[in-house]
Amino acid sequence: MFSEGQRLERARLAGFRMNGLFESETVKLAFGALVGVLVLGVFGWLKFKRDEKVVASFLKDSGVDDRPIHKTTHEISSATRLHEKRVRKVCLKSTRIKKEQDDSWKFHG
Repeated sequence: MFSEGQRLERARLAGFRMNGLFESETVKLAFGALVGVLVLGVFGWLKFKRDEKVVASFLKDSGVDDRPIHKTTHEISSATRLHEKRVRKVCLKSTRIKKEQDDSWKFHG
């Protein structure tokens, strides 16, 4: 096939070194971008799960006789110290919290 010299020359022309895949700047950049997107995605998911737990526990604890009571976004925001926009976003995305009326939410378990 190819001699060692020819393989090295072909690799040099292709922009790769023979000692590893991550010698190409394009591959390094793509790998770094992929890792960055994964880290941001995991961080966002963890933040959502933390906020969902806070809101759900507040709604569950505010129930009377094991019956959940609906609370408005403003009431939840005041009690949990989360911004109203964040409370609304978490409640809409959560499967454990259901929308009741205009701007009120109820724990669904």
